[in-house]
Amino acid sequence: MTESRQTFLAVFRRRIRQYVGAAAACMGGFSLGCGLGWSAPCVEILKSRIDDFMINVIAAVFPIGAALGTLAVPLLIDRIGRKWTMMVLVPVFITGWILLISAGTQAPLFVIGRIMTGACGGMCCVLAPVYSAEISEKEIRGTTGVFFQLLLVIGILYAYCTGFTRNVIAISSLCCIAPIVFGVTMAFMPESPLFYLIKNKEEDARKSMRFFRGLDFDIEPEIDAFKKQVERSKLQRPTIAVFMKKPVLKTLAVAYGLMFAQQFSGINAIIFYGLTIFEATGVGMESLVELVIFGTVQIVACVAAALLIDKLGRKILMVISTATMCICLSALAVFFVLKNYQPEQAERMYWLPLTSTCVYIVAFCLGAGPIPWSYMGEIFPTRLKGAASSSAAFFNWILAFTVTISFPSAIAVVDISVVFSFFALICGLSMFFVIFCMVETKGRTFTEIEQAYGTHVPTENEESNVE
Repeated sequence: MTESRQTFLAVFRRRIRQYVGAAAACMGGFSLGCGLGWSAPCVEILKSRIDDFMINVIAAVFPIGAALGTLAVPLLIDRIGRKWTMMVLVPVFITGWILLISAGTQAPLFVIGRIMTGACGGMCCVLAPVYSAEISEKEIRGTTGVFFQLLLVIGILYAYCTGFTRNVIAISSLCCIAPIVFGVTMAFMPESPLFYLIKNKEEDARKSMRFFRGLDFDIEPEIDAFKKQVERSKLQRPTIAVFMKKPVLKTLAVAYGLMFAQQFSGINAIIFYGLTIFEATGVGMESLVELVIFGTVQIVACVAAALLIDKLGRKILMVISTATMCICLSALAVFFVLKNYQPEQAERMYWLPLTSTCVYIVAFCLGAGPIPWSYMGEIFPTRLKGAASSSAAFFNWILAFTVTISFPSAIAVVDISVVFSFFALICGLSMFFVIFCMVETKGRTFTEIEQAYGTHVPTENEESNVE
């Protein structure tokens, strides 16, 4: 075995607990994915028992619940901690699934269950990226940050696969396993070392850091950096005046911009219109099979993103992602224009929609899918992290609700080619937004990221050193 390979394996073994800790937290993403994926098989089954209006309500309340859940995060994350806020979600998550299991034909129970599972999932969108970022070394923070999106799409695929049971009780019961696994795995993980320092529990912070870094690793530089970070955070209370400062507004604008780029990239349109795209190629298949194919492609692409993000960086992957999605959506728009006006030409290009769709999904999962969530866990100052991350996640879920509700109406009013052209334009504009506004965080400490965004507040010691 070569020396470089031995070194790699030794470093990987030392970091394995960081990967496991991030994966445990991101099981909340898996649980969220189950909630998102539940709609596809269950809505069709419930149509024979519940009227169309309530079916639409049951599908739509999940993102509303997620948006409301994000608002609760700032109340808990700096009081009881990252870990215990996630642990509190577990019984609520399970209760929500139990309501879905026992709902039968009672639409109100379905609505309440969907709101509860949505709220818990929305909170996980904030908590998991923050926890993952705080327990990870800067060299692998991008990789562990992608775990959330990876487990999210695995959860969606899992829910799709449960759909083959053709039974709402069975689907909901199988999905209920996810938060149980989430709670069990997180129970064995320590709290974030940064949170312990916020609570002046330095010895607990050292134990947590040693757990994630190994007994032989010199943790003092990171502990000192975190202590300075906490000291600075005390000078920056989360007041409205602080949030109105230009550097903080810029950081918020970038986070909001990335969330907008994610939701208006057209991913929901692609999934929603996927069956039609398959039919346009002459490939006839069951909708659940099609969704499983989409889910599998997403997982493969997310694994690729995890391997690439700490090598290429967040910014380059986002540029590649948005540019590629713009091209794919433009190709789909052209195809559907040809289908309307030159059907013979469109038939000769039968391969274009399927190819464009698959490449699009890969591009989304390389950048626009995972990076907005992982990036959010890196860029905000410690004291503002709970409120700022929650507001960005709230914005994301409101956009998700808006796109989901408006897309069917949009294609009823205008041709699908116009809708794809609109999403292509947004992806193109998002690429330029990323190029000119997004700061690369690859390999940077939290302090260096704050300095890059101008949100760094020097401590008294740092000011005296400058003098």
